[in-house]
Amino acid sequence: MAPLKLLTVVSSSLFLLARANGNPVSDPPADQTTYNVALGDEGKCLEEVNAARVAAGFSELTKATKATSRLPKGGDFPQDEQTNWAWKPVCEALIPTKTKSRSATDTEDKAEFQSGTYAYLAIDDADSVDCKAVVDKWKDAYSNFDGLPPANKEGEQLYDTQENVSFVALYNPTKDATADCRVVTCTKKTSAAGAAAASARGNAEQNTETASALICMTAPDVLADGAKAPFT
Repeated sequence: MAPLKLLTVVSSSLFLLARANGNPVSDPPADQTTYNVALGDEGKCLEEVNAARVAAGFSELTKATKATSRLPKGGDFPQDEQTNWAWKPVCEALIPTKTKSRSATDTEDKAEFQSGTYAYLAIDDADSVDCKAVVDKWKDAYSNFDGLPPANKEGEQLYDTQENVSFVALYNPTKDATADCRVVTCTKKTSAAGAAAASARGNAEQNTETASALICMTAPDVLADGAKAPFT
């Protein structure tokens, strides 16, 4: 699945950098990190998305109803569950890891997003989204292409940039294509090493960070076939 590859690459790069700079003997104890993902209302900015599509001659996207065409569920994910969690790379891209955390492991995330083409943009305020500005940002990626977007074949670097994938998702040309568009808010809570003992004394320190993005999952995935261009 190409659409959210950039997010996975970002988190993987941070993990590899942490390992390269680490010392297995002298590394300080790892921090305790817990994530929460909250999903906003369904159909966020879908009206503006469809307005852009109709203006370009495409049909409107309909709200996704099948589980295979919808974003993964959110919720609280403690330390021991994060290696099986689809949202972890997204949260690590929205809230970059600054210190070594026990959530980094040698295994890849086992859970994945469903097959689809994803439009993504980080936003400043989850409660006040400028949908037109978001859609305009996705539309602007047209200037990155020399003509129609090409097939997502091996070695094609255009789709290593998320904004280019977002453009294709916005104009997903498939008949009866669906969309699950929501504001996704990640909350990261980090307790310093030794927090368990500190908590027992009633003085544990915890840092909380929050960041949000608008994500539209469009289905089916028009970038899955590396031999076929999404638009013809």
